[in-house]
Amino acid sequence: MSSIVDYRTAARDFCLNETQFHLGAIPTEQSNPLTRGLSQTIRRDTAQGVAVLLKADRGIARAASDCFQSDEFRRMTADIRRAMEEGRKILISSVGASGRLALQLDATWRGFWTRLIPKLPLRAAELIGLRELSDSLMTGGDRAVVRSVENFEDYMTFGARQVRDAGVKPGDVALILSECGLSASVNGSAIEADDLGLSTYYLYCNPKEILCGLLDRCRKVFERERIVKLPLYVGNMAVAGSTRMQVTTVELLVAGAAQELAIDSWMNDHLTSDERAVVGASALTPSAYADAFDSLVAQLSSGSALEGLSRMIDIEAGAYSSGGLATYFAHDYLQDITTDTTERQPTFTLPPFRKSNDSESPVSWAYAKDPTIPSSVAWRNMLHRPVKGLDWTREDYIEMGAAQSIVDNPPEVGGGELDYYHVGWERDDSRVSRRPALLVWVDINGRETHPAPNAPSDMTEGFDKRIRLRLGAPIPSTVADGAERVDVPVTLPRTLLDLPSHLMVKLAFNTLSTGTMAKMGRIWSNWMIQVLPTNKKLIDRSTRVIAELANIPYEKACEEFYKSYLGRDPGDTYRESYVVETLRRLGVDTE
Repeated sequence: MSSIVDYRTAARDFCLNETQFHLGAIPTEQSNPLTRGLSQTIRRDTAQGVAVLLKADRGIARAASDCFQSDEFRRMTADIRRAMEEGRKILISSVGASGRLALQLDATWRGFWTRLIPKLPLRAAELIGLRELSDSLMTGGDRAVVRSVENFEDYMTFGARQVRDAGVKPGDVALILSECGLSASVNGSAIEADDLGLSTYYLYCNPKEILCGLLDRCRKVFERERIVKLPLYVGNMAVAGSTRMQVTTVELLVAGAAQELAIDSWMNDHLTSDERAVVGASALTPSAYADAFDSLVAQLSSGSALEGLSRMIDIEAGAYSSGGLATYFAHDYLQDITTDTTERQPTFTLPPFRKSNDSESPVSWAYAKDPTIPSSVAWRNMLHRPVKGLDWTREDYIEMGAAQSIVDNPPEVGGGELDYYHVGWERDDSRVSRRPALLVWVDINGRETHPAPNAPSDMTEGFDKRIRLRLGAPIPSTVADGAERVDVPVTLPRTLLDLPSHLMVKLAFNTLSTGTMAKMGRIWSNWMIQVLPTNKKLIDRSTRVIAELANIPYEKACEEFYKSYLGRDPGDTYRESYVVETLRRLGVDTE
């Protein structure tokens, strides 16, 4: 069969037989009028562009506030509290950006109890028990933290199998972060959790009527009366379809607040007043969480914080435009920053994190490392639990109805895969293999990241420029390392899990990475023209962007997409996105 017939046949098949992945009517997949012209604005004036980008975050506090006042939120918080009393598992599950968030919420919970043990040593056994109640999974296993597992989110059976493999029992609690409700694997997880007798909570960010009217997999979830649904509609994304931004931010705010309120309630009943004083923090009221987020957005959108974010965008954009690289050093918030750097890959068609034993693949533009511990410790320190992989066999994939391409070439998603990614103190010559090589030390709330005394002495050699990016409380630096300081001063309340600070890091880094890519022209207006199509949802998104910007029908755009997609050497994936290649072939000026 000729390549011409191949791409036309593939396009016809997608248009006719994959209508459950035609998502143009979904609000979170549409362009946001608040950020229209983003790329043009930020290229003229970085600060003005950042202010435009942050406009889309102003609806998050409202959506969270509405949820905080609902019976469903109070029920979810009470169920987490019940699980703490009864020793029940609290499983947090999702996919993609929300999957990484699920792991972060789990790790934050586990880290809190671990850090409390030295303060309350006589309660160690009790605190360890509370720590171990939390568990998490993301579609594709922990390896998906660093790189999306192609096509996995298209299967409800995969999400269901991962929930079964988690060893949950009736009476346990499941928090399903469904993002926009679009991913089949997450809906499969929700249904399986309900079937197994878990108290299941489904957090979703699109109108129920639209989801149920269009998508069978969503309808199946909403038909389950026992599944408790929490609507978190925040409107369209700042960049069309980029749910790593507003959707996962509102999920972090709501799920994190529920965790903190449940912990606070437990402590009020189980700790003495002196022990509570040792803890040194408490939860906020639900309305105060929304107010704190509103304040965070306002602070980042003006004054010195806006100036600092804009300056950092200019520094990174300048480095990448010259062919350089950026490496972030962090400790306490390594997971938050790793999440942002890995999510740049599918959003902007950038090379993913490269394995330590790979010298041939392209080097990722941005990377995150912990200079205080070796990688084998860093991954487990980041997750606060052992690394979990998927050791599924060929027969397992056949049983779950996987495509023949997955059956014949199962992805490498075993538990040992993360060890090939050096995120610890090991020297990595690839990070200085292109110039300029930036080293960005990330300090949060005055806590400076220091290399361990026994860290390799050559760990920081070869970098051309060193930056101290300081987020949060404006405390003078005590480090004299010759680094240029970039301050993003923000004042936030302190809480049990430091939720406001995690929100600050997420919002700042999402803004930094998206603003940098927009300034470099890897976004057109507020459209994701550099999307990497790793699943059917992203094939549809690629097609819709082509149709919108080339002003052609969906069917024709799909055909043109597949012509690019099937006509390129797979080794040339990261040259530019298939969308950009297609638009240029159609005569659209992507600049």
